[in-house]
Amino acid sequence: MFFSFLKKISGKKQRSKGAVSFELPMQFVLNYSEGHERTSLVSEEEIKRAINNIDEYGDIWLSNCRPVITPYGNCSGISCMSVSDGNLQVAVCFAMSDGLTRYSSYDYSPDDIVRMFCNYFERLEIPEIKNWEKGHFTPVSPADEPYYLYVDNEEFKFIDYEDVLVALENLEAGKCSSLLLKTPGCQNGYLEVRGTKDNYIVEIGGNNEEGDWVVLMTRASYIGRIRFWLFNYYHKREFPRITDEWTDITEEVAEDE
Repeated sequence: MFFSFLKKISGKKQRSKGAVSFELPMQFVLNYSEGHERTSLVSEEEIKRAINNIDEYGDIWLSNCRPVITPYGNCSGISCMSVSDGNLQVAVCFAMSDGLTRYSSYDYSPDDIVRMFCNYFERLEIPEIKNWEKGHFTPVSPADEPYYLYVDNEEFKFIDYEDVLVALENLEAGKCSSLLLKTPGCQNGYLEVRGTKDNYIVEIGGNNEEGDWVVLMTRASYIGRIRFWLFNYYHKREFPRITDEWTDITEEVAEDE
């Protein structure tokens, strides 16, 4: 089983004048390799505490649910770890069509790294990484990468399709405002559903057949249609069939970020 590409759409559909903005704040998760549970309640204070206590918590990484589009690629997060000589290594990771690209440096103080994390968390700004060490990693087989589920600001790692359906039912009942599916490496992009009953917004992001990252959005009033899309995305790793109902918002998302 392999991930699908977003197929070419027949034409670029523009958002009509007077349409409301559907953007939700970026969702983040702060992860620790040991000593502390990951948290979606990210704050500047929590970031500072984690980095200043890195010997206790081990590796720390701040991951975002949806990729942040940058000139270097689609950023999936920023990390920090303590190395053997007592220095700190900071790294920024990008999900590419053929793997993961990672830029790292050992030249920054804890205060500098706190500022980098906070700039990414608050403004979606990455550090200046042009002169950092660059590495490329080949991901695991796409079929082996599990899906993560994000409901509002909470991350769920060990899920099955029933969990996805419960999240969709909660969205329909107004108990949450959004759900999002993606793999850790974002190899198959993401699929997000948000909105209210009979007025849903579905957003998908992924690589097209040329390898370019695109983000598309459509409205849907029928929950059964969304359930069908989620079933195929979860079980078959297939995106919805792209028709003229979908709007290409790639440039708008890039400008917002």
